[in-house]
Amino acid sequence: MKETLLIKTGGKVAVEGLELTSLIQEIKTLKSNYNFILVHGGGAEVTAASKIYGYKTEFVNGVRMTSKLEMLLVDGVLAGTVNKRLVRNFESQGVKAVGLSGNDGKLFTGVTKDSSKNNRTGKVTKTDTNLIKILLENSYTPIVSSVSMEESGEPLNINADEAALAISEDLKVDKLIFISDIPGILKDGEILHEMTPTSISKEIEEGVISGGMIPKVDASVKALNKGVKSVVISNYLKSGDLLKLIENSKGSKITLEKECL
Repeated sequence: MKETLLIKTGGKVAVEGLELTSLIQEIKTLKSNYNFILVHGGGAEVTAASKIYGYKTEFVNGVRMTSKLEMLLVDGVLAGTVNKRLVRNFESQGVKAVGLSGNDGKLFTGVTKDSSKNNRTGKVTKTDTNLIKILLENSYTPIVSSVSMEESGEPLNINADEAALAISEDLKVDKLIFISDIPGILKDGEILHEMTPTSISKEIEEGVISGGMIPKVDASVKALNKGVKSVVISNYLKSGDLLKLIENSKGSKITLEKECL
């Protein structure tokens, strides 16, 4: 049986360029051995669009606070422009792909992070991955944007990391790969290649892991406790990097303690 891998892309790999082309070619080569799911961000493009329309972008603890007006842009940029551009890139290179959001098949739904009626930034409360399973069974690569909705139908902007974690937990994927613009979790300029909940707590206490990396590693540990087999955090620079991430020869791998014995 094929292993299922979920790749969450951010940074340069979420847009057009040599890195994206190389990643797609690797996915094409490795599809005979693995099922792939891609969850993407696109915050920089949302911010650029918001500036054009004169919307002020507000972040609280690194999370975008999305107004009702800005939500229109978030829907259009993430579920539209970025998602369909990625689908075109995959299809043009011979990889069958389907673009989705949390709305489709209620893949993931949620509630707002606070009681403000004007805030459309949400958190995931429910996940249904049946549509993903159908696509994987038919050799499609699902490409998922993180916009979604409340049960009432009101739109929500979900953090892409949170969306990736929710899908990974529900599917109990074999590996969750976070691709960003950093090579891994760094200590004194060196990559920490093997991490566990115990070592993560120690590095947070000592200030090595800080800022936006804290919720990412905490959520990763939560995913491991819910059945995800391993998590890796790194960047993607050139062809061959995806296989290195799969084989744990690149980046920071996070597993439960018993997996490292």
